This record gives sequence, structure tokens and C-alpha cells, in this order.
Amino acid sequence: MRKNIAYLFLLATFCAVVSGCGTKGPLYIPEQQYPQPAEK
Repeated sequence: MRKNIAYLFLLATFCAVVSGCGTKGPLYIPEQQYPQPAEK
């Protein structure tokens, strides 16, 4: 029983750490750095 609780705790900790990784918010490319070609 204690082994199951330890595995559950480790799984919950792993999920919390992994979900905190990465960039938050919408992705965008700044126009000044990468100008887009004008449409005809």
C-alpha cells in the first residue's frame, strides 16, 4: 500500500513539473524582426 502511495506521489509531482515547462501565451513572430512580404 505504501508503495502505491509513493508511486502516486511521484506521478503527481512529475505531472506538475512537466506542466510547468514551456512558454506561456500565444505564439507570434515580431514583424520588425521577420517582415512579411506584401500581398499583391
